[in-house]
Amino acid sequence: MELTDIHSARACPLTGTHEAVLLTSRDRHGEKLNNICWKDTGFIGVDPIPMPDVEEFYKTDYRQQYKGSFSPQKRHVLRAARCALDRFRRISPHFSKQAETGMRTLDAGASSGEFVFLMNKLGHTAMGIEPNSGYAQHAREQLGLNVANCTFSEFGAPAEKFNLITLFHVLEHLEFPVEELKRLSTMLRDDGIFVIEVPNILYPKMKFSHKWHKAHLTGFSAKTLEVTAARAGLHALMCGEIGDGGNLFGVFKPAPVISENDARERLDSHFHEAVHALEGNSDFNYYSLPSTWLKIPSKLKTQIEERRTANSYSNSVEILNAVYRDAVAS
Repeated sequence: MELTDIHSARACPLTGTHEAVLLTSRDRHGEKLNNICWKDTGFIGVDPIPMPDVEEFYKTDYRQQYKGSFSPQKRHVLRAARCALDRFRRISPHFSKQAETGMRTLDAGASSGEFVFLMNKLGHTAMGIEPNSGYAQHAREQLGLNVANCTFSEFGAPAEKFNLITLFHVLEHLEFPVEELKRLSTMLRDDGIFVIEVPNILYPKMKFSHKWHKAHLTGFSAKTLEVTAARAGLHALMCGEIGDGGNLFGVFKPAPVISENDARERLDSHFHEAVHALEGNSDFNYYSLPSTWLKIPSKLKTQIEERRTANSYSNSVEILNAVYRDAVAS
């Protein structure tokens, strides 16, 4: 990996600096897309932003470009429902006894509403935010959910704050992650929890060229995710890799905002750590991993099972009730 020193057009979201290195000038499809790493933090992101209006892109184009449909297919609903259940089980140990039922919850970036549906079924007052009209419409009309069709900046804070706010694979899509987290955290109760899941940009079992995505404006490591949250006034109760390490999961609580200098100090030497980790994502290392080859039949088997299972149900509500049956009954 050849690094080129640059002065970035986009300021580092954590410290406002512009001194960086160019990691790659191509996305996963070979199209032009610059991803850089800021020197003082090791924070990774796209520079410049590849769309003229990020919020408009997510309102109108993202789901169609990357999901291939205006509203979710049944197999997508099934997969999302299973993910939502796994996430709930990962979050639930952090709930206080007083908040096990009747919580107010917000899923920011709710997609087609599977997590909101689950929280409602479990007895909570749940709502979501989804900028894409097709997916928000599906959540409202097919699932009967309270999902606002708007961007985070357009969402009006309710009078009563939330016990739980979640962002599942959303933060990496935001142009200004610290500012958006600050905005959302003002809606969180002092004793509430904020949950974030994002891809791990330093995941060692992924081919280097596959990491770079037009819609992923920021690439997080465990350290930069924790410091990003801290810059927004959120302290990590836990933050690290889950599963095989491909994703990061963090549970946070409200805390004082840390300064740019504090962020820089917390990430001292992380630039070298991040670059070293990315250098390990060579094609040779990737293709020498047994998991690279084992995932091909596993993925095919999963896709066949998802299609077969999803098509055995007539609609999304039936799928969700089936996936959540045991969790709701317990």
